[in-house]
Amino acid sequence: MMVKNTTLGILHPGAMGITVAASAQNSGCDVFWVSEGRRAQSIERANSEQLKDAGTLDELVRICEVIVCVCPPHAAEDVALKVAASGFTGLYIDGNAISPERVAAAGRTITGSGGSFVDGGIIGGPAIKPDSTWLYLSGPEAERAAACFSEGPLEPCVMAGDIGKASALKMSLDDCRHSRMPTTFRR
Repeated sequence: MMVKNTTLGILHPGAMGITVAASAQNSGCDVFWVSEGRRAQSIERANSEQLKDAGTLDELVRICEVIVCVCPPHAAEDVALKVAASGFTGLYIDGNAISPERVAAAGRTITGSGGSFVDGGIIGGPAIKPDSTWLYLSGPEAERAAACFSEGPLEPCVMAGDIGKASALKMSLDDCRHSRMPTTFRR
């Protein structure tokens, strides 16, 4: 299922975020980002993938139907607050490594301002090749979110259940890795 011409914003194109953006482009999305306040490395990554620069968060919110947030975990709720305060009413996909409680709070922020929200848990490293990185999605709009990444190499996997389920999966697998327990995870 292609989503040709869907406007998608990526916050922020770091090492993981840039590969999420590239997967959205592969799936037919027009991908935008925000250069305001970003470092030279982010600008270089965004330019290398030919992302379109919205300039500011307000402009990104204005032009994008979908926004994907992949940021440092400590900033996840703050980013959701800024997006909501900018008047976003589209689909917000939270791809951050945060707890189910924190993702639910971010979801309430986005839905409280009129947007839709999907919880995403990214399993694996940057999505450079197929069969290496999965994006687990939960929530009522998970199928719609998955369509934005249908052509890989990031592999979307829709989970039955509410917001928080994808984050719980991500956290449980991170706990296994941190305790040095062997993990083999395939969908």
